[in-house]
This record gives sequence, structure tokens and C-alpha cells, in this order.
Amino acid sequence: MENKGEQISIEKGVKQGDPLSPKLFIAVLECVFRNLDWSQNGICVLGHHLSHLRFADDIIVFAKSAKELEQMMQSLAYESKICGLQMNANKTKVMTNSTQRPVKVFGQQIDYIQEYVYLGKQVSFNKNSNKEEVNRRINSTWKKYWLHGDILKGDYHLKLKKIVMDTCIVPSLTYGSQTWTFTNKIKSKIKTCQRSIERSMVRIRKIQKIRSEDIRRKTRLTDALEQALRLKWKWAGHLSRYTDKRWSLQTTKWVGPAVKRSKGRPLKRWVDDIKELAGKDWLTLSQNRDKWKELEEAFTRKGCSISVNPVESIFKSLDRFVVERQIRGSAVGCMLHINACYRKADIDLYIENDVSLSEH
Repeated sequence: MENKGEQISIEKGVKQGDPLSPKLFIAVLECVFRNLDWSQNGICVLGHHLSHLRFADDIIVFAKSAKELEQMMQSLAYESKICGLQMNANKTKVMTNSTQRPVKVFGQQIDYIQEYVYLGKQVSFNKNSNKEEVNRRINSTWKKYWLHGDILKGDYHLKLKKIVMDTCIVPSLTYGSQTWTFTNKIKSKIKTCQRSIERSMVRIRKIQKIRSEDIRRKTRLTDALEQALRLKWKWAGHLSRYTDKRWSLQTTKWVGPAVKRSKGRPLKRWVDDIKELAGKDWLTLSQNRDKWKELEEAFTRKGCSISVNPVESIFKSLDRFVVERQIRGSAVGCMLHINACYRKADIDLYIENDVSLSEH
């Protein structure tokens, strides 16, 4: 141990699936972005410029014009090449709410798309993007249901089916629900999906005229809509209690660019149903954890038709659900707030999404 052995020549990186791999990649990528001067690039949010979002190797770059985006991507590709990383132009895409102007990186043109999936959440400038995302989750839930069809449709005890439903099917339906805007149509879609799955699981057809409430009393499944609303309420409270100026909180406070918006009724935003119950000063109210917990019951079960004062006497809920506090939720929420702000704003925004970097 005291003597040095022969030098080992390392030709390849770590093996696939090695837990050290993402840590090394993040460390190298951090060095790359520190060498980039993007302090005045991107979009201005509350006096600070947001140029990009990162979650491991999932990178999104923001720019005000196609020319600015091309310059940023050229500099990113150059710095990445120095560190041994190469940008995959075939996997890198561009999305905009303006005219599709050519964007090239080292002479190779980047394709435009209308929508994309970022960290499991579909994002687009389409005004129905929230509805499309819920439909996508419903389709994914049905696929997951039939994947476990041998158990859920088989002659197994109802307790076993409940465990599979609560651990595999309901989480698939409510994934990313912290970022959803809950309209009446969205709530109806979630209810209908779960009720249809329950009827299929217990083999009860609609022609038998058995009410959904009676089936629920029999299955005792976790209500997907209540779970989704609860996750959103908990995430809002967790988000508001951040003490640093991270982008997820700053974009939540941001009302969008100060420009003339297009005509038409404004779409319902993520924070609207929270404001209806907790008021416009919900960021201050949520600092009191006990009061925020009391309001959770009203938000999940009775919607937003109850004012704050009558709810203060509601008993604390006995259900315990874990809040997803990963940075993944922060990145997705931040991206969706920016997307919503620019959807009706008469101003250009170019987004380079899923920037793919790999070892050269």
C-alpha cells in the first residue's frame, strides 16, 4: 500500500447505471455553464434574467429571438466540446410562440416542434395544453391498468387489488398534478377515469345501475381527484416557504411580461383556485403551517366555494401524503409558469428544449 503501482489508463467512462455517472455528468456540466456569459440573455423575471433550466442532462434554454438562441447554443456547444461533450442536434428541438426562423448549431439546423415532454410533463403554447396533458395521463393510466390486468381483473382478494391500485394506478394518474390547473372539465375527467377503472376492476357494468358511491364504499380506493388536489395544495405551501430566490418561487410571483395581451377571455391560471380559497395574500397565509393544513381539507373536498373564516374550525385531516419536494417539481413548475405567461402575451419567446449532450 505504501508503494505506487502501475498507472491505469482510463479509456471509457463509468458503466451504464453506475450511481457515480450522474454526479460526474452534473459536475462537468456545472463547469460548462460557469464558463458561459449568459447574464443578459434569456427572459427577465422580477429584475433577473432566466436563461436556462437544468435537471441532470435535461436542459432548456430561453431566448427572446432566434438569433440570440443561436448564439447561446453555439457557445454552449463550443464549451461542451472543450470538456469532451458533444451536442446531439437530432435530439435537440426548438419551440416558439412566434415565427419559426432557422436556428443552426455548427451548420446543422435544429428542427421546430409544437409540443414536447419535459420531465414527464407535456408543454406547449397551445391554450389547451393543460387539457392535453391530463388526457395524456389518463391514457397512460389505462395502459398501466391493463399492464396489471392479471391481478386487477383476476380472482384475487379486493385488498390486494386496492394495494395495486393505490401504489401503481392512482400515482400514474396524478403524476405532475402539482402543476395542473383544475377546471371543472379537468376534475370531471379525473373522476370519470377512476370510476371506469373501478367498475372494470370489480366487473360491474353500467347497465347494472349500481352507483359509483356504492362501488367506492366497497373498494375503499384512494380518491384520485382528492389526491391530486392535495398534492397541489401541499406543493403550493412548500413552494411559498422557500427562503432563497429560486426560480420556481420567482416565476410563481411573476405576472408575465409587461406587454399588450391578445384579445379574449384570460385562461384560468395555476394559482387562481388557490387564491379563491386562501385569498390574494396566500403566500403570506401559507407561512402558518397549521392554518394551511386546515385549509387543505376545504380545498380537496369542497373546492373553492368556502371562505377562509368558516374553515378555521375544520379538524385536521388524518390522511398523510408525502409532498414531492424534488427539484424535478421545481423545474417543471417554473417551466409551466413561463409558458403560461407567454401564451397570450404579444411578445416572442424561443425555447431550446431537451438539449442532448453526450461523451465525444
